[in-house]
Amino acid sequence: MVCVSIQTTRYSRGRRVHTLVSCPFCGHDFQPNEPRWKHLLDEHDPEDAGLTPAGEIAPGHDAPLFGGVQR
Repeated sequence: MVCVSIQTTRYSRGRRVHTLVSCPFCGHDFQPNEPRWKHLLDEHDPEDAGLTPAGEIAPGHDAPLFGGVQR
């Protein structure tokens, strides 16, 4: 089963609009005018997206992204 969360609509002159049609975390189907941000803030935590909990700083957060690079 494939779960599609984003719908892309192509308009004239190549303009594309991407719409979140279902929640990628719980599968909730959004109504056409339902505010997506409200569902995400009210129903989900950062952990649902694989992030550290709100207010916690991950160990090594300030480590260099690339080691051994010389200028």
